[in-house]
Amino acid sequence: MENFIFSFAISILLLSSFTLSLNSATDKYALISFKNSITSDPDSVLSTNWSQNTSVCNWIGVSCGLKHGRVTALNLSGYNLVGTVAPHLGNITFLKYLDISSNSFAGILPFELSKLHRLKVINVGMNSFTGEIPTWLGSLSQLEELYLYNNSFLEILALEIIASQIPPNIWKCKYLERLSLSYNNFIGNIPPEIGRLRVLTELYLGHVNGFQGGIPAEIGNLSRLEILYIDHASLTGDIPSSIFNISSLRILSFVLNSLTGQFPSNIWKCKHLGNLGLDFNNLSGNIPPTIQNASMLRELYLAYNHFTGELPREIGTLPMLESFIFLQI
Repeated sequence: MENFIFSFAISILLLSSFTLSLNSATDKYALISFKNSITSDPDSVLSTNWSQNTSVCNWIGVSCGLKHGRVTALNLSGYNLVGTVAPHLGNITFLKYLDISSNSFAGILPFELSKLHRLKVINVGMNSFTGEIPTWLGSLSQLEELYLYNNSFLEILALEIIASQIPPNIWKCKYLERLSLSYNNFIGNIPPEIGRLRVLTELYLGHVNGFQGGIPAEIGNLSRLEILYIDHASLTGDIPSSIFNISSLRILSFVLNSLTGQFPSNIWKCKHLGNLGLDFNNLSGNIPPTIQNASMLRELYLAYNHFTGELPREIGTLPMLESFIFLQI
């Protein structure tokens, strides 16, 4: 009986060792496939550091977990790499952190990345990715930070350029804290579902975007939001008053849009607002004296709108104000 138990324990140990070795080999093969999809490595980062004769855990840009020895992070930001993302990367199933920003990757983000359910951070900003923003991002339920800025997310079909839209199922990334989609070529509306990202603290949607319509009032549901940038985004309509119910806001910028309506009278609810940028819109009416209650304001930019009436003297009582621009059309 004792021999049986001993033999069984040895079998389990050998099986665990074999499984661990097999999984590590899977990670290694996936990274080698990724390396083979690189067409230019001008700084010889991968060619000199990614050797098949050494453990992947010793490769530059690769981090492994202590328990299983599986690859948990891949950080190759700023190495001037040129190529595409190999679909085999989706086999590194313990990956939590993926940063290939500031390179020259092109093509699409492969569907196989949707298998990386442990991912918490994706940063593919400052590349040349094309195609639509993948809807499978909504299946990454553990995602906390998503950076897709400075790419060319659009789809070319029948010689017509059809710009991409923000996938409505982005709300399924319920742990998302930071979302940066600036410097892309979007059309359509900002989906109201974005207001369901209840732990979001930073949202960047501006610059060279072509949104249609206005700012969804549902953004006012983002009670933890601290930074909201939607500059230069072709937005129209009024600024939803619900946004100024977000007491945690520190920076709010809607510069260079076509927003109309009046200056929000409930701005005083933003007790922590330090920077407000509303330049270059079509806002009108008076500046309300309640602005004095936004006592943390340091920078206030209201130039090139259609405000009327006298400036409320209460602006002069803002104790932290360092920069104020009001020039009107």
